[in-house]
Amino acid sequence: MEALLSDLDMLPEDVQALRGIRTALDEFFLLVVVGEYNAGKSTLINCLLGEAILEVGDLPTTREVHLLRHGDVRSSHAIEEGLILHQLPAERLKELSIVDTPGTNSMQRREEELTERFVPRADLVLFLTSLLRPYSASEHDFLSKIRAWGKKVVLVISHADLQRTEGQIERAREYVLEQVQRGLDHEPEIFAVSGSEVLDHRERGTPLSPENEYPRLEAWMQGTLATRERVRLKLQAPLDTMATILVRQGEALAERRRLIEGDRTAMTGILDDVDSYERRMAEEVGRYQSAIENVVLKLERRGHRFLDDTVRLGNLLRLRNSDLMENRFRNDVVGDTAERIEEEVHALIDWLVRENLAAWDRAQVALEERRAALHEAASRTRFIPRETVYNREQIFKNLAVPVRQYLDKFDARSEADRVVSAVNDSIARTFGVEVVVLGIGAVLTAALTSLTIDFTGAIGGTILVLTGLFILPHRRTRLKRELSTKVETLKEELTESVGRSFLAEVRQYAERLREAFLPELEAARARADSAAEASKRLEALEVRRAELHRTVGSLDT
Repeated sequence: MEALLSDLDMLPEDVQALRGIRTALDEFFLLVVVGEYNAGKSTLINCLLGEAILEVGDLPTTREVHLLRHGDVRSSHAIEEGLILHQLPAERLKELSIVDTPGTNSMQRREEELTERFVPRADLVLFLTSLLRPYSASEHDFLSKIRAWGKKVVLVISHADLQRTEGQIERAREYVLEQVQRGLDHEPEIFAVSGSEVLDHRERGTPLSPENEYPRLEAWMQGTLATRERVRLKLQAPLDTMATILVRQGEALAERRRLIEGDRTAMTGILDDVDSYERRMAEEVGRYQSAIENVVLKLERRGHRFLDDTVRLGNLLRLRNSDLMENRFRNDVVGDTAERIEEEVHALIDWLVRENLAAWDRAQVALEERRAALHEAASRTRFIPRETVYNREQIFKNLAVPVRQYLDKFDARSEADRVVSAVNDSIARTFGVEVVVLGIGAVLTAALTSLTIDFTGAIGGTILVLTGLFILPHRRTRLKRELSTKVETLKEELTESVGRSFLAEVRQYAERLREAFLPELEAARARADSAAEASKRLEALEVRRAELHRTVGSLDT
């Protein structure tokens, strides 16, 4: 199981507990004794061992964790800071190892770490509470941690010889049982014991008081330590610890998946906004193209009026003056068409630049919102270290850096000028440099040159009448048709060229945004897939663990 869980980014305490499971399987049965300072832990252990092994006194002598193992020669030495190994020739230590822990109400962080390191490895926990102050808040908190590991717990009410009033022990027993059942949904074995009476009884032969249930505790321990029952507890204990690890890993993974989903949602939201921006720009560019078309169509209408007013019999002499006609055409028809088109192009580009800037602003807001959410989540996560959440926050902070830099250095006017230049270059490539230089009206002015009619040979009234009645109307109609054709071509090519270069700029803006955020979205998706696969593995491991637990529980005792 350790190999299967090794790539789950496990909680440090669970990694330690998992390693402890493997170690515990190779060790003797492990009994861990816990309780508050001065609850009588050392005295009870001395009772269990049949001799005064550990110091007993008013001072908190057990500031270290004491690990008691069997040895033919009595010896004691520190395995590491705060952890003392005692090898003792005690008969009971041939069956089990015992851990004596510091008082739960006086432990420093280092001592607490040492104690909690042994709890997940424990096969049985003796939890002591004093008759004088039964089941305090700190004891409840520590017992909650022990039960969280699924450990079998036996409660001992110590100092039973200090009963002041009749029924005090039973009231304490009922109170402890009620609190444990209500707070931890657990009904443990409970024994009222006076360890000092037991030691006096063994040394001096003094009788035990009727309230002292140590003989019953001893009998229960003997039955529990019988070979088959000890084996069953030994095998079930790591499976119970594994159950806690899997639950905690499942909850940690659920928290991680929520964080990943939040990251993915934030990135998806930004990139969906980019897609929306690109679609909206593509849909609404037609509004500006229509405005440009309208400018050209107005030119066409002025051109038709000009031809109707100019191509007449009374203007024959003026029609022969091409310079005059061209100037009048430029003034009356072309007019400020080029300027009006340029204004519409500038309006289009200004809109593009504003919308691009707004898209980057929205991305920045989304990043800041995600950072704020992660910062807030760091105070709520139970199983994920805050550093992990803060690292996610840092990633979004880093993502915001190029966004902020882009916005800080963005010059809307110079950007608009750049895009206008790019659009004009596109128009130039479409119509030819000469058209751009001469102005949009040059295309239409060229149509007027076809009006040059050589009337040098028009002699006599009959020719003039024919010219007025037939030739000029026919020529005017043809010129208007040619003008409309040229205008339509100009309109189509102009709007197509403007739209093409505009959409190219939109795509460039959109791709720049995607390049900034798509890698993180893909990473979030990969993390989500990995977490989903890890959830499946955890579920499979729990199924296998439960099967093993049932198998061990059904062993013939």
